[in-house]
Amino acid sequence: MPALIYPLLLLALLDYCGAAAAWWLLAFNIVLVPLLDESIKRLRPQWRPSPRTLRLLFARPWFWIYAALQGAVLVYALDLVAAQSLSPIAYMGLVSGVGLMTGTAGLTAAHELIHRRSGSDRALGLVLLGMTTYLHFRIEHVYGHHRHVGTAADGASAEAGASFPRFFVRGLQRGAISAWRIEAAQRRRRGLRVFAAGNRMLQYLITVLLLYAAVGWHWGWAAAVFFALQSLMAVHLLEAVNYVQHYGLRRGGDARITVADAWDSADPVSSLLVFNINRHAQHHCLPARPAAMLESQPAAPELPYSFFLMVFLALLPPLWRQVMDPRLSAAGGCRRPTGIQHRVQTGVVHG
Repeated sequence: MPALIYPLLLLALLDYCGAAAAWWLLAFNIVLVPLLDESIKRLRPQWRPSPRTLRLLFARPWFWIYAALQGAVLVYALDLVAAQSLSPIAYMGLVSGVGLMTGTAGLTAAHELIHRRSGSDRALGLVLLGMTTYLHFRIEHVYGHHRHVGTAADGASAEAGASFPRFFVRGLQRGAISAWRIEAAQRRRRGLRVFAAGNRMLQYLITVLLLYAAVGWHWGWAAAVFFALQSLMAVHLLEAVNYVQHYGLRRGGDARITVADAWDSADPVSSLLVFNINRHAQHHCLPARPAAMLESQPAAPELPYSFFLMVFLALLPPLWRQVMDPRLSAAGGCRRPTGIQHRVQTGVVHG
């Protein structure tokens, strides 16, 4: 699993160079990976690992190994915060490095796992979401985002012209509210009380409170603040990915979900590091399809540069609009008329 490079690299940096060296993970994401993507695309435009290789790289045991390593690095970072008086640069470097690990690899691994049919896989996905205190994403993403993608009802689909900071703040609020409403509606349909022990949103809230209490009790409240900051960094990355993948694309309320409803990307290195989440158009048409089987869609709108670079550009609103608004216009504008269906070779299904 290529994503193992995140906990392994971060562990090596912390162990041999100190907390300040964790800043190098930022350079890895926004410089090295985009350079590798662009270089490989120029030298071998059609290169991609074979389906058999991808199945091996994304096989179930690797996810368990990754989760264990990420948890170990997170504990090591908490030990550093509790035991040392870190300089501001070292402290923020540690926040950045751990947040990049849990956000880039950890949350994209969680995204893959919560879509799987296996109960143990979904449980592991929740463990990874718990490391960034974003448990309600499991409900909102599967039952909210995949149903409402590309409409005003979806807090994870950015409208054209919206800056990422605005999208992020609104998305945090709307995501939590949507997850609560989805859980409440599901319980009512089953004839169950909303405010009861079986309510997953209440379970997630109690879990998060207990988690912070445990971190504060064992490592101190400074470590609990660190845990919150790295969680915020990770969630910030996840929502930047949502922003990039759906910016400006709109469909009519009764239109079927198609490959036109997500920006696609076939960057070879990015794909391996984030479990093919950048091949997003087909994911929304076939959400249960394993990451190893996702393919790029020629009919989908395509991101102009490396996926990792586009996530970074989202944090710079003027530059983002300069790059993406002409691309959005060329893709057919920001709204697909109600009822139009784009037939593609993968089939068109509701997400």
